Amino acid sequence: MSRNLEIKASVKDLNKLLELARKLTGTDGKVLIQYDVFFNSPKERLKLREVVEDGKKNIELIWYARPDTAGPKLSDYNKVGFSEEQGQEMKKLLSNSMGVKGEVRKKRHLFIYEQTRIHVDEVEELGNFMELEVCLKPEETVEQGTRIAEFIRNELQIPESDLLTSAYMDMLQA
Repeated sequence: MSRNLEIKASVKDLNKLLELARKLTGTDGKVLIQYDVFFNSPKERLKLREVVEDGKKNIELIWYARPDTAGPKLSDYNKVGFSEEQGQEMKKLLSNSMGVKGEVRKKRHLFIYEQTRIHVDEVEELGNFMELEVCLKPEETVEQGTRIAEFIRNELQIPESDLLTSAYMDMLQA
């Protein structure tokens, strides 16, 4: 099982945040189109994600456990990739057996800073957001990951008052 430390925040000025992310990482990042289907999982969260990057589609099934709290939070997760055909079959199987909770569509600007994935998201029906995912090494503590996330949050000029507790799926259903 993999672990990361996450922060999510609302974004008031998308262009400013993109510019700050470019400056911090020294790159233009990548643009991904993501379509997540969430299932009625009896334990934590389960989603099938379709990602289009440079015209190529990848599909992965992701299970994760993460508390709904503001600020840095630990997320445990497992994921497995599928071919497009296998992914569509998995989607049918899970839809029929568990039922669909909902869907999230977004355009994601992805930047990498050391061990952290910086997501600048344009989420359909919700607006603009930022997520940090600090990929924790096996020997790293949550406290170390929190320090990394807080450093990057400050560099991106995201105020603590903009931090969010909920996942996009939960916000769409609220």
